[in-house]
Amino acid sequence: MKTVAKHWHVIDEEQKRVQCDLCPHECKLKDGQFGICGVRKNEEGKLVTFTYGTLVSAAVDPIEKKPLYHFLPGHLTFTIATPGCNFKCLGCQNWEISQVPPKLADRVPLFIETSVPPEVVVQKAIETGCKSISFSYTEPTIYFEYMYDIARIAKEHGLKTVMVSNAFINEEPLEQLLEVIDAFAYDLKFFSDESYRKYAKGRLEPVLRTIKKTFEAGKWIEITTLLVPQYLDEKQIRDIAYWIKDELAPWVPWHVSRFFPYYKAQDLPPTPMEMIEYAVSVGKEAGLYYVYAGNIPHTDWENTYCPQCGELLIERFGYTLKRYNLVDCGKCPRCGRQTEGVFC
Repeated sequence: MKTVAKHWHVIDEEQKRVQCDLCPHECKLKDGQFGICGVRKNEEGKLVTFTYGTLVSAAVDPIEKKPLYHFLPGHLTFTIATPGCNFKCLGCQNWEISQVPPKLADRVPLFIETSVPPEVVVQKAIETGCKSISFSYTEPTIYFEYMYDIARIAKEHGLKTVMVSNAFINEEPLEQLLEVIDAFAYDLKFFSDESYRKYAKGRLEPVLRTIKKTFEAGKWIEITTLLVPQYLDEKQIRDIAYWIKDELAPWVPWHVSRFFPYYKAQDLPPTPMEMIEYAVSVGKEAGLYYVYAGNIPHTDWENTYCPQCGELLIERFGYTLKRYNLVDCGKCPRCGRQTEGVFC
């Protein structure tokens, strides 16, 4: 549904030019022009969004799929998405819904007429037995207005809220989201501005700023790095691991995920197993307590072990919990160490 957006300002009233302030792209738009995301548009000197209530996906997922391994493990989360994204990742797996062609939003009934009220999303989450609502699949920043309203109502009903994001958001909207979002699964794709620009049309510094600000606000976060050959090298992998340890904390979980060629990156090879092994070893060398590997056959890298005594705390098979050994809201049954995360 089309509605007036938040986070923008007029830069030329006479020529009806506006600037979107939602993300670091800060698109400066002439009358009739769309932003990079494809779903925010200048109409007669007002910024409108076509994402409010425009659901393109809704599903019940295990929380481990986000991936979040230390946030109420084993629970179900009601996950939604609307179209659009402020990145242009070459290997996007959800490109059909994230990459909206220019000028499509104001021509297709889906964007103009669809309106699923926030209250309905919350009610469906409750009806399906979910403990949380997750904003994922595309980039939730782009449907900020809808996400914020849903999250606010969800919290009134005792539900947790989760944002799965590329972390490319400006500070003011982030501060508002920190009031209503409980956990964040952030992508830290590269540690090179050049790689961010070439692969995703993004930038590194705003991503690091967002992640650090979220951590400092006391929110639960987990970091995911998709190991993309030719764009992510060993130095970047090492830099990411040490940045997490030094700028955040050694107990922040780091998920390294195997890349498979898709969309506009079909000329790239899948991530070699040697690259995954290297990332896991570097994470442990850096002193990170919880390093996980995803998109690969079952390995011990899916499991959670106590950093103090080595006890197996959570055994996983894909998104399924095979064994849950934590006691008393997250304590190791052998040594009693409190595991970092949200467990009750």
